[in-house]
Amino acid sequence: MGLDEFKRLEKLEFLDLSGNQLSGSLSFKELKLENLKVLNLEYTNFNKLSDVEALTSLKALSLNDIGINDSSVLQGICSLKNLHELDLSRNNFYGPVPMCFRNLTSLRLLDLSNNILSGNIPAALITPLVHLEYLSLSGNLFGGSFSFSSLGNHSKLQGFKLGPLNNDSHVDTEDLALPPPFQLKALYLSGCNLNNQTRKIPSFLLYQKEMQNLDLSSNKLVGQIPTWLLQNNTNLEVLVLKDNSFTGPFLVDDSLGKYLRQLDISNNDVSGKVPQNIGLSFSSLQWLNLSGNSFEANIPQSLGNLTWAESIDLSHNTFSGEVLTYAICKLSDLEFLDLSKNQLIGPLPACSELTSLKFIHLHHNMISGPISNMLSGSFNLMTLDLGYNKLSGGIPPLKTCCGTNQLILPIAGNLGFFESDYSSCSQINREPLAEMVGAEQDPQCRHVNHFSEAHGNRPVKIIPTQVKFMEILQTANSCPKTKFIVRFSYSNKNVIFTTKSRSERYAGNILNFMSGLDLSCNQLIGAIPPEFGDLRHIRALNLSHNYLQGSIPSRLSMLNLVESLDLSYNNFSGEIPSELASLNFLSIFNVSYNNLSGRVPDTGEFATFDDSNYRGNPGLCGPLLKRSCNPFAPHPENVGDQDIEVDGAIDVAAFYWSFFASYMVIVISFVVILCVSPYYRRAWSFYIDYWILSRFYEYCGSRSSEKKQTWKVFNWNMRRR
Repeated sequence: MGLDEFKRLEKLEFLDLSGNQLSGSLSFKELKLENLKVLNLEYTNFNKLSDVEALTSLKALSLNDIGINDSSVLQGICSLKNLHELDLSRNNFYGPVPMCFRNLTSLRLLDLSNNILSGNIPAALITPLVHLEYLSLSGNLFGGSFSFSSLGNHSKLQGFKLGPLNNDSHVDTEDLALPPPFQLKALYLSGCNLNNQTRKIPSFLLYQKEMQNLDLSSNKLVGQIPTWLLQNNTNLEVLVLKDNSFTGPFLVDDSLGKYLRQLDISNNDVSGKVPQNIGLSFSSLQWLNLSGNSFEANIPQSLGNLTWAESIDLSHNTFSGEVLTYAICKLSDLEFLDLSKNQLIGPLPACSELTSLKFIHLHHNMISGPISNMLSGSFNLMTLDLGYNKLSGGIPPLKTCCGTNQLILPIAGNLGFFESDYSSCSQINREPLAEMVGAEQDPQCRHVNHFSEAHGNRPVKIIPTQVKFMEILQTANSCPKTKFIVRFSYSNKNVIFTTKSRSERYAGNILNFMSGLDLSCNQLIGAIPPEFGDLRHIRALNLSHNYLQGSIPSRLSMLNLVESLDLSYNNFSGEIPSELASLNFLSIFNVSYNNLSGRVPDTGEFATFDDSNYRGNPGLCGPLLKRSCNPFAPHPENVGDQDIEVDGAIDVAAFYWSFFASYMVIVISFVVILCVSPYYRRAWSFYIDYWILSRFYEYCGSRSSEKKQTWKVFNWNMRRR
């Protein structure tokens, strides 16, 4: 690029080119900016910077996220002895850090994070930089060991960031003289194999009074979470202790934590009850994560006081009792709620204030009853996971702003889940699907027996036409996408969703592009509402393993983006609509084990499917199935759901009938022989008499000589007759 105009600005002291699409090479010697003190090039695209040493007056340099990998730049920076701030983060610098950096003794800020720097942790480089206030070495490939004694003279240090390290590396904090010379405000030591001999929380933290951000996650630390962390640091805003081995109870002081915005102690072994006053003590909490522990008893009602809460994750514990009743309805800013894999019971509360809610995960509990109006105000819902509960009834109409988001709706393993006129048929008791069509062959549906475990009678439901109002399943470019600015909240959460015959986890930003509807493995009956064709932006539709019937709606051809369409193991009849051949993105199509007939489409994506997609439909024909479609040959009669046959399966009813018929033929033949032949009739009579006499002598203790005499008399009478 041409920057000749800068040559005339010899007295320029401040230059900010950040956020522009500038690219190519840049020579500072040609620009003659000897008086420049501040240079900001972050978020540009320069691939080469030369003659950096020409900026002799430079005090602040930011090359954050420009993607440069020219390590010669680092050597040039070593000549800038007046530098106070140096930000080289989010680039591709590789190899060891040049030891000449130790000559930059005026540095107050040094950020080398998120590069490909390797070698041992540069302790010898850090020791002379005693004026450092902030030092970040995280997100690199450093190895070896690091001792906090290297920071023994850094009295101005306020922020330190390191890790994660490989398994052979570690950080030792216990050789630092106490009390330490610094008062930290931010400390990030995630994944640093901290104090690998004792696995204890660093002792010097006991002397820190100004801490605002503390992250000691993924260090296998043991013991109880110390209460003095909050008692000593009353201004603490972020406390992350996840992925360790902490045990014991979690104690909270009423007078502490009023500034705490994020608390994450997930994936430990903390036990006991969650303090009932947690919502009062931490009233400023925005992100709360207690998942993956051994908490028990009821969820505290004081969570209703977390009026600023955006994310609450209490999953993978042993919480019992009802689902927060109406306390959660007060949290109008709540965006993420995960109470999955607990032992929660009772109905869902009816809420209309949860207008910000985007993610609801309540699966694997014992929640019962209808969904009621809990979601009536959820305009931005993206994922709703209610699987493996005892829910029943219907899904209320869900509203959204122009359909800005997509909904992933896994509800498998519940009881029908859709209200209809059949909801009062308490005596309906159909056999489990696995017994009907051998669904045990399908690992995706092995949980179908969960129906019988939940209730003795399994109500049969139909799909309501209200699904057409679920505009959350649609997208519109006219509405702006929601931007997430949460640091440690739900950005790493995932949803398990089955598509293309595979169950995958979807997490992060991919949820903005994945939408689908999974109603498989329930007991839904009736027809597919034609309104399903209005869900034009879903990528997966799974209605398999139900009792659905009727014809396949031709309006499904309007699902222009669908990639996976599974209608297998139902009772659909009629022909496969030829209009479906227009689905250009369809890669998985399965209608096996239905009652379909007629010609199979063989154009478009349908030309890539084989006979396994149509198995169990004897009425289908066409070149793909190598079965002639003779118009004069009658199609096989459609059979009901009781006559479905699976290849290789035994017809139990036919087996019992044939066995009974064979048995009756033998009995009748024996009776006829006795009636026709007097000889065999007398022989049968004498054998019966002998058997009775033998039993009599046996039980009455008679001698064997009497038995022999009886047998002689029997044989003499037979010969005489």
